[in-house]
Amino acid sequence: MACFNWMHLLSDEGQRWIESRTGEKVRFEDLYALNLPWANTRRLYMETLNAGSTQELPSRCSVEGYVKQYFSSFQSLVFPVVSKSLFEKTLDLAYGPRSSFGSASARSCVYAFLAVVNLFEIGDNFQEAMDCGYFASAAQTFVVQITQEMTVDGLQAVIMLILFQYFLGDLQAAAVSVSIATRLLYTLGANTISGVDSSGCSQPYNKNIEECHLRDLFWVCYSFDKDICLRTGQPPAINDSYCNLTLPPDYARLQDSNILRDSMSIDSHTLPLYPWDLRLSKIKSEAYEALYSAVAQRKSDSEILSSIRTLDEALEQWRVSLHPDFRPTLSFSQEMPVCANLNTQAVMLRLAYYHCVTMIHQASERGRLSDDCNEGRLSGINTSTSLAINAGTSTLSYLQTVLPVVEGECFWVVLFYAITAILTLFRNILHNPLGPEAHHHVHILREVPDLIRRIPIRKLTLGEVIHLRFLDGFTTELARLGACAICQVQLEATDIGGTPTFASSEEYPL
Repeated sequence: MACFNWMHLLSDEGQRWIESRTGEKVRFEDLYALNLPWANTRRLYMETLNAGSTQELPSRCSVEGYVKQYFSSFQSLVFPVVSKSLFEKTLDLAYGPRSSFGSASARSCVYAFLAVVNLFEIGDNFQEAMDCGYFASAAQTFVVQITQEMTVDGLQAVIMLILFQYFLGDLQAAAVSVSIATRLLYTLGANTISGVDSSGCSQPYNKNIEECHLRDLFWVCYSFDKDICLRTGQPPAINDSYCNLTLPPDYARLQDSNILRDSMSIDSHTLPLYPWDLRLSKIKSEAYEALYSAVAQRKSDSEILSSIRTLDEALEQWRVSLHPDFRPTLSFSQEMPVCANLNTQAVMLRLAYYHCVTMIHQASERGRLSDDCNEGRLSGINTSTSLAINAGTSTLSYLQTVLPVVEGECFWVVLFYAITAILTLFRNILHNPLGPEAHHHVHILREVPDLIRRIPIRKLTLGEVIHLRFLDGFTTELARLGACAICQVQLEATDIGGTPTFASSEEYPL
């Protein structure tokens, strides 16, 4: 039962499986009855717009101030969604005659930019009365015109909406926006830009050049697409075979040097960091195709295990290529030291690594159901399971240590990493309730609600309050069910006169 998210557990099939392993009625119904944000994600940022019609754009002068502040921030390197010089032309269109071609896309782009700036709280005293949800909603009202005009401004607008939706935890909306952005990328040729001149030499990076900017937009969209497909289980929108996936010149060295800097001078020649390491995003793409695609479903267990080994080798090659100061360790415990100059980008890189390990190795679980699972194959499955579990415990231990340095806008991203780890441990408890770590994993699950409450968040809206209340009950219920699974196996062993071997004599109250 390889779960991509908690919705699989809430399904009838998921609950029947849990009840068969625990002997207990699953109590998700009361939790699901809550007005959960992800059950109606649209309302998270559409209510503001529904209160009235779209207002005029803020003054151009104030928007230019936000542009200046954005380009002096670290976020402009991680999310290179606009070009400072090219954005001047966007503002000319947005504040010019509405009859001009591209005006709608330009206005959408400005609204989306304001949503992102507000989301990251860039700059002091954000003077506009409306919140980031209002700006995102206003940007969305132009989607039809964007698909008709098919301009760079429209592409920028949609990619900034992806960013906003992703950080709000609305993965379904983000996936739809990725699909729209992909068609724009293809139309504008951003997927095939080579980055070399007529003589075959690599062109130096220059954000002022539209081709360089389009390439940045491609990589941002590609990164989100490959991450979302591993989180939701839905196919990616971007087909790698139709894209030039050549990395920017000197990417690995510049990635290492930029991620280590506490502060840096940013100009049009500074190569972006992008949301994730591009090499890792390519591995994510390969992992989905090899392990979770329709083609992968037709693979034999031996072929799946072979794919897992190949992907694991690629992931390890990437890991050891990173600078030692932020290179993820194979595992993490709270006793281990962390880099003194740790920043959010380095934290997210390690969490992404552990998540990728989990998604690669949990694919081996389907082999347990095979009728011809021989001893050698079972050994490979057990090894993969152990690696997935280790990645899950490492994720939660690492979060316990590094949460103080994580930026508040990363709340939903961190939450998804934590949930993947939680579900990995829970599934293992139910698969192997007499395993040597089962009791310890139940203990970890019981500590998760406190961990989730400590994840930084900038604006605690009603949606977040409801979601946190759900997760508190959800993880508490998982811990209870895990304890029930252990107790059920103990009772069954006693009934047949067996003497099970336990890692602990601890008893769990039901």
